[in-house]
Amino acid sequence: MLLLITSLIMATSLHAITYPFPENEPAYLNDEAVMKVGTKVYLFCSGTEEVRKTINVNDVLTVYREYPADFSLETREVGKVRILSALGEYYFEAEVAEGYVQPGNVAIKGTVACYITSFKKRSHQ
Repeated sequence: MLLLITSLIMATSLHAITYPFPENEPAYLNDEAVMKVGTKVYLFCSGTEEVRKTINVNDVLTVYREYPADFSLETREVGKVRILSALGEYYFEAEVAEGYVQPGNVAIKGTVACYITSFKKRSHQ
């Protein structure tokens, strides 16, 4: 039985398939239905003293898309957000000022980073 399992593992590793990295980013990372200029978004931060000292109303933070480690070792700047207000200890409300962003992107100012969690949905009137 052990010999059969060992043979199977060795045969499987000999026939591994590799795929080249795509020239362009995957479609789900390049979706046009993302948050564009003027959209209000929510950012989550750690709530530390450093965050409270660094991020203020009207500050502009640069937004980066971080690719999964198995896809790429780089990040890409995708836009900027302007802080509108602090929402408690851990959240900020911001507005997309440039480019486009998605939930999961990271907004950075200096050594402080915030995670973009969602956008403000418009109410139906």
